[in-house]
Parts: sequence; C-alpha cells; structure tokens
Amino acid sequence: MTAPFARERHVAELAVLRASVLTKKVLSSVSEITKADASPVTVADFAAQALLIAALAAAFPSDAFLGEEASEALRNDAALRDRVWELVSSTSLADPETGAALASPASVDEMLDLIDLGGRGQGGPTGRFWVMDPIDGTATFLRGEQYAVSLALIEDGREVLGVLGCPNLRLQDGHVKESNVDTDGLGILLSAVKGQGSSIRTMTAHGLEPARPLPALTATPDLAEMHIIDCLTSKSSRHDLIRRLADSFGAPFPSTEVWSSHIRYAALIVGGGDLHVRIPATPETKMYVWDHAGAQLIFTEVGGTVTDLDGRAIDFAAGRDLSRNRGLIAARDGIHELVLKRLPDILKDQ
Repeated sequence: MTAPFARERHVAELAVLRASVLTKKVLSSVSEITKADASPVTVADFAAQALLIAALAAAFPSDAFLGEEASEALRNDAALRDRVWELVSSTSLADPETGAALASPASVDEMLDLIDLGGRGQGGPTGRFWVMDPIDGTATFLRGEQYAVSLALIEDGREVLGVLGCPNLRLQDGHVKESNVDTDGLGILLSAVKGQGSSIRTMTAHGLEPARPLPALTATPDLAEMHIIDCLTSKSSRHDLIRRLADSFGAPFPSTEVWSSHIRYAALIVGGGDLHVRIPATPETKMYVWDHAGAQLIFTEVGGTVTDLDGRAIDFAAGRDLSRNRGLIAARDGIHELVLKRLPDILKDQ
C-alpha cells in the first residue's frame, strides 16, 4: 500500500534537487562578479522558483502556490528576463522512476506566469498550496556560504510535507558552519511527511542517494551545555533578550551562528542544536511563511517542538506572513517547556 503523500514527496524532492543544481550552477559564477552585484541572487531566485512551480503544477494542477518572488522585475527588464530564461531552459532533470524530464516552462511567457503563481499567491486556511523559498539566505549565498532551497505542502492550514535542500551543507564535528562548504557535491536534502518521520539524502548532480531515516532527537541533560542557534547580525530579533535567556540557564550564546532561517532549522535537525528563539525586534517585525514552512515539520517529526512565544502553534493559514503568532521557540522536547516557562520573566519589561 502506498504511503500518504508518496507521490507529492517524490516530485517535491526532485524539484528541490533540480533547483539546487541550478542555484549551485549560478553560485559557481559568483566569484567572477563584483560582490556588490546582487544580480546572481536575483537570477537564481527567479529561475529556481519558476522550475519548482513548473514541476509541481504539472504534477498537481489543482494545487495553489505561495512564493517570495513575483515577475514584475523581469517584465520590466528584458536583459534580466533573458538571463533567467537562459538558466531555466538549460537546467533539466529526469525522473528516475519514469525516465521523463521534470516539467519545465515551454516559453518565456509561461515562465513569467509560473513565477507569478507563487508571487501572487495568498495561502489561506483551506485547500492545498505549496510554499517555497528558492534561495533562503541570499547574503550568504552571494558569499558562497550556507543557503537553502525550501518547499512545503500546506493542506487546510497545516504542514503535511516538507523538503529542504542544503546545497552547500557539510557538517564539521557534527555542527553547521557558514564557511564549511561542500564544494565538490550538492550537500544534503532533508524531507518529512506528517506522521512518517524525517529522512536525509545526499544530493548529486545525477540524482538523490537512498533516503536514510533520521533518529529521534534527545535533549542535553545539562542545560548549561545547551546548544543555541542564532545569527547576531540579523536585525529582526532581540538578541539581547535571547542572551539574557541563555544566561539564565548558564548556557553559551550563541553556539552556532548561521544567517539563513532554514539552515538554522537544519542546525537543529542535524547540527546538534537544542534551541532557536526569535523575539521580534519591534511590534512591526514580520515572520514570513516561506522562511519556516516545511523545515518546521522536518524538525517536529524528529521530536522537536515549535510554538510562538505564547505557546501557540504556528499558524500557516494566516496568509503570506505569520501575523497570528508572536515570535518563535524551536527546541528539543524537554527544553522547549523550560524555555516557555522562563520567557515571561525575560520579556516582562518589554
């Protein structure tokens, strides 16, 4: 008997692999471009989103999409549009089960329309929609460091499938580091289906290595050795308050620093991390669906817990941002409850 969402997982993993191949192809040319020029990121973002949606829309034509990018910039810039089309039309991948190539846009106009399916998508509480971030971590992508290609399927407001490609990820002493890059390969792919656990696969230019199940996570018994994930250069979170929280446990802060939101989840899942907290820098600070969907499911399927600062589940039915939640606590079981109890004292004067 076929497991639920088996076909969706199969197509989604291949789609993320193809997008990872594409982004890595662009990354190989970044060293030849002035570092102040962000165009490689722009080209790769648009091209990867077009290919992700093309594969999924062909396989699941009734599904909706939600992505970070819309095509307006391409429609107004012929040179940029041509660069994206060249990349899209030159990147292909065959499905190993059927031998057929994953669906791709047949024309420039179709490419633009596919991008807009995501960029104009609104999500919502009913039906199925795919959420994607074609390059999460654009600043570190441009530096040749860690970034992610993320994809999630939301059904009636809940995560049911998550796929996370980490094309540069190579663990060092069991931990994630920005500068420890897989220069020879394509890093790893993490995926999960609700209720079926999480798996890890090695990505190659020719396909995916066999999936290996990820073991359940266990929390450190000594909270003074708690491994905290953060990024002090991010301006969206109150790092001073998170440091105060860490100090209350006697734990170092931070233990791992990575820029990409999804790579922070990867650091929790496979990089030895125990805790990641986001305390909004201002009341207006937003969290976006594409920065969290999918990776949260992979984390919870190996025993992690994710809520907002008030202990409520993250609501993926609110639209393009997570406006019904305040901040975030992602932690291993056992640690999450303790952090949730201690936070009110940390936040009481804020």
